[in-house]
Amino acid sequence: MAKKQLVTKVWIEPGCIICDACETTAPDVFEVQHENDTCVIRPAALDAEFNKPRTKAIIDAAEECPVDVIKFDTIEIEVSDAEAAADAAKAPAAASAAGAGAAAAKLEPPKPKEVDPAIQALLAATTVRGGHVVLDRGLEDMPESVRRMAKLSPSELPPDARQAKVLDKSKADTKKEPEGASRRDILGVAGMAAGWAAVATVTGGGTLAFARFMAPNVLEVEDPKVRCGPLSKYVAMAPGDVNEDYKPVKPSGFWIIRQEDRIAALSIICTHLGCIPSWLPNDRKFKCPCHGSGFKENGVNFEGPAPRPLERFKIYLDGDEVIVDRSRKFLAMGPSDTAVWNDPEAYIPV
Repeated sequence: MAKKQLVTKVWIEPGCIICDACETTAPDVFEVQHENDTCVIRPAALDAEFNKPRTKAIIDAAEECPVDVIKFDTIEIEVSDAEAAADAAKAPAAASAAGAGAAAAKLEPPKPKEVDPAIQALLAATTVRGGHVVLDRGLEDMPESVRRMAKLSPSELPPDARQAKVLDKSKADTKKEPEGASRRDILGVAGMAAGWAAVATVTGGGTLAFARFMAPNVLEVEDPKVRCGPLSKYVAMAPGDVNEDYKPVKPSGFWIIRQEDRIAALSIICTHLGCIPSWLPNDRKFKCPCHGSGFKENGVNFEGPAPRPLERFKIYLDGDEVIVDRSRKFLAMGPSDTAVWNDPEAYIPV
């Protein structure tokens, strides 16, 4: 008996860049909520029986994810040889498995498609964040639309992807040129840049400023430390109040909460599947719109599927100014296991 894998559970880990690619590939499993700046699993896809017939779409979405945050569990089942042969026949360019020694039946190669706008947005987003999705993972495992874009000349690429390609090709002459890129393409762009540099020099333009313009900061990393104003601003809050000024901060927002004896910074990422809860001041709780998880005003989970409290960031004073450092997290493992929050770097006493 032949065997095949079926997906029974799928989830999204923290770090999604909201690129729309997964929803394009498997729209009945993934949903991008732009109003909440998050991507979630649709409620129907929480059921194993719903996922099994959608195994291929889920696996394709996971393979196309540029930041590898789509994860899934599978089970192995036995199928008849006829069903296995039928599945193989459905795969693009698959060889027929019926009969030992039979000639492989070649399918007509698919016609080129237009580049998916979602993939363009994906490449732009990862480039802005300093990402190297194609360079790090290689082209062989990437979807056809990404492989096709990697072969385009710089003049045919979107602006962000064009800059990334030119910069990567100019790093070292000893590096192998990526597949599909011609030396003429690189020299053409380099020659154009050199020509403009010459014009800038002749006309008296600042060489350093011009070079800064020609090489934008596509590899800059955002400072994890956020200055949040004077301590008095948060001491004036009533115990149990929540400040939402820094919820929109990218790439990871936070709330500043006022407790009886301290202030702390809570991550806005739900500990279930990475959605963004809302603060409901009348109910005195954080409520996740995706799967119903609820958190008390101190971040402790008390309802829904969330397995642990909201994470806290390092918080400290620089003089009288409150600083939140998102590079350091404090993870409580359960509602009754919050001892880590007593770390001196996890709060500011008031």
